[in-house]
Amino acid sequence: MKRWLIWGVLLLSFLLRVVSIKSMPIGFTPDEASFGYDAYSILKTGKDQWGVRLPIVLKSFGDYKSPLLTYLQIPFVAILGLNVIAVRLPSAIIGSLAILATYLLIEELFKDKFKIESWKLGIGGALLVSVSSWHIMLSRGAFEANLPTFFVPFGIYLFLRGLKENKYLYLSALVFGLNLFTYHSAKFVTPILIILLTIFYWSKIKQIGLKKIFTSMGIFIFFFSLMIYSLKLGGGVRINERSIFQGALEEGAKTKIALIQSGTNPIIARILHNKYQVTISRFIKNYSQYYSFRFLFLKGPKETTYGMIPGIGVLYWFELPFLLGILLSFLNKTWKKEITFILLWLFVSSVPAAMATGVGYSANRAAVMMPALNILLVFGAYNLYLFIKNRDIKITKYLLIGYVLVSFLIVANFLKIYFINGEKIMAKGMLYKNLEIGQWLEENSNNYSNIIVSRRLSEPQIYLAFSQKTNPIIFQENSKVFDLNKYNVSWVDQIPEYNLGRYKFRNIEWREDVKLKNTLFIGRPEEFPSDIEKIKTITYPDGTEALSVVKNN
Repeated sequence: MKRWLIWGVLLLSFLLRVVSIKSMPIGFTPDEASFGYDAYSILKTGKDQWGVRLPIVLKSFGDYKSPLLTYLQIPFVAILGLNVIAVRLPSAIIGSLAILATYLLIEELFKDKFKIESWKLGIGGALLVSVSSWHIMLSRGAFEANLPTFFVPFGIYLFLRGLKENKYLYLSALVFGLNLFTYHSAKFVTPILIILLTIFYWSKIKQIGLKKIFTSMGIFIFFFSLMIYSLKLGGGVRINERSIFQGALEEGAKTKIALIQSGTNPIIARILHNKYQVTISRFIKNYSQYYSFRFLFLKGPKETTYGMIPGIGVLYWFELPFLLGILLSFLNKTWKKEITFILLWLFVSSVPAAMATGVGYSANRAAVMMPALNILLVFGAYNLYLFIKNRDIKITKYLLIGYVLVSFLIVANFLKIYFINGEKIMAKGMLYKNLEIGQWLEENSNNYSNIIVSRRLSEPQIYLAFSQKTNPIIFQENSKVFDLNKYNVSWVDQIPEYNLGRYKFRNIEWREDVKLKNTLFIGRPEEFPSDIEKIKTITYPDGTEALSVVKNN
C-alpha cells in the first residue's frame, strides 16, 4: 500500500509538471534561452557563450547566473537537441524529485515522533507539494529557483540518515555543496541550514568519528570555497545590484535634509533617517510580504515572469485550516524540536527575497520556503485531526468526503486557470513569440542586406542564437565585443548597438531608419508608425499586437 501510494503521487507530480511542457508556460524567457544555449555551447565547445571553459558562474547577459541548471541540461540537449523541451525537462524532473525528497524527509524527520506512522505524514506532505500551484508553476519552466526545492530537503534527509549510517553524511555534504550553485538565495540559506542542523543534532554528531565529520566538512567546504570564488568572478554582481542597500544612502539623506530644512534638529534627523533606517524599513516591509495573507492565499506572486499567475495565492484555501492545526499542536502537546527546525528553515528562506529590490511578492526568490511550508502544513493537518479526535467532535464521513471533494475542485480550478486561461495572463511577462521570430527570420530574411532587431525584445541575441542553433564558436567571437564596462551598463541589451553575425541589435528610430534600403526591421508595434505596412504581425493570445516585421525597400 505504502509503495503504491508514493508511486502514485510521484506519477501525478510528473504528469502535472511535464504535460504540454513545450507550450506551457507560454512563451520562453531570455533566461531560459540563455541557460539552454550555454548548455549547447558547453556541449559543443566546453565553453559558455562568453568563451569561458567549464564556468562555475554564467555571465549570461551580465547578470551572472548560477550554473547547475545548465549542466543538468547538457545531456538532454545532447539527446533531444537544442529546443524548448530539452531545456525545460530537467527542471520538471527535478520538480518531481522534490516531491520524493519531501516524502523521504518527513518520514525520516518524524519517525517514532507521533502516534501516526511517519510514512503516512510523508505521503500527505508529498501530495501537498505535488499539487502545489506554486511548485507546479515554478517547475514547468527552465527556472533555476526551482532546483533548491529538491536539493534542500534531500540534503537534510541525507544528513539525518547520516547520523545513523555515516556514509550518507558524505552524500549530504555533496548535495548541499551542489545546492550552492542552484540559485542565488541558496548561497545564503544553505550554510545557515547546516549550522542549524549542527546545533539541533549536536548530541548525535558528537558520537560520529572525527574522520567522518571532517571528511564531510571538507566536501562542503570545497564547494563553498568555489562559490565564494564565483562571487569574485562576477557571481556577486546581481546580488549587489538587486540589494535593498542600493539607493538607501540617497533616500535617507533626502528625507534627512527635508527634516532639517523644516526645523528639525540635525542630530535627531540623522538618527531618524539614515541608510541603516532605510535598509531596515525596506527589509521589514519585504520580509513580511512572504507571510502575508495576501501572498499565501489571496494574490500570490505579483508578476507573470517565471511562469507565475498573479491573483492566485501560493497556498490553496483548503490548506488554511492546517495553519490552525500548527497552533493546536501546543494543546495536543505534539510540538517537537523538529518542528522548531522546520520553522527556522521557513523563516530563514525568505531573507534573500527580502534583501532584494523589485516589485515584491517574488515567488521565485522565496521558493526555498516551499518544502518547509508544506511540511508544517501536513503537521498542522495531523494536529487538527488529533484535536477533533481527542475532543470527540463528530464529523460525519459525508462532511469529510465533502471537504476532500472541495479540495479536489480547488486544485482543478487552478489547473483550469493555468492551462486554459494562463496563456492570456502570462504571454507578455513570458515574452511570447520572441523565440519563434528567430526561427521565422532564419527562413525569411536571406534576401535583405540589413536586419535590425529592436533591443526592446529583451536580449534578442540569445533568442536568435537559440532558435537558429548558432555555432557557439561564432557566438563566442561576437560576445568579445559585448563590452559592458565600455558602455557602463549592466546588461547586454543596454549596449546602444551590437551585432551577432548579420543581425544588428539597437533601438528602432523610424524617422532615420526609413532612409535605409533593403532592410528588415523587427520590433514592438509602438516603434513603427501606426499606418505602416507590415509583412508580418504577431499577436498575443488576447489579440493585441506583440511583434511587428517591417521591410523597407
